[in-house]
Amino acid sequence: MEKFLAKFNHSQASSSTNGNPSSLIDDLNLDSLEADPGKRVPIAHYNNPRIKDEVRKHYIQKGPCQPKMDSYPPTKIGKRVRQFCKIWFEGPYSKWLEYSVEKESVYCLCCYLFKDDFFHGSTNEFYTKMGFRSWNRALERFRKHVGDVNSIHNKCFN
Repeated sequence: MEKFLAKFNHSQASSSTNGNPSSLIDDLNLDSLEADPGKRVPIAHYNNPRIKDEVRKHYIQKGPCQPKMDSYPPTKIGKRVRQFCKIWFEGPYSKWLEYSVEKESVYCLCCYLFKDDFFHGSTNEFYTKMGFRSWNRALERFRKHVGDVNSIHNKCFN
């Protein structure tokens, strides 16, 4: 994912910045960034590209938010009760799948970090803003979300 981060000349100020860009980055408290994907500030709200990249680097280093709980809240889908399965954090979804305890939904770390700048509408907002919780078809939808081996989503991890 780091190859998508911009390379900046630290001696140049961003035209969208009112002040010293280095001091803005110094003022950014990365430890205060929300871990729960359902409560995060959208990455697009960080107007300064250098700050946006610092936020991205922080989330890349932390990895996806994957709280391991004994059980996850059930959701009634049709006549059946379904729920998130923590085993989904393993295998092909381990690098991007995130769970929000607050929203009882899953999100995509890759899409959160890069959707607005690189994906241009190729992914829906279920994995970035609203959260996905159709547990009865989760694995099928996860595979469809990732796409084929040449998808931009897969390129984030290679």
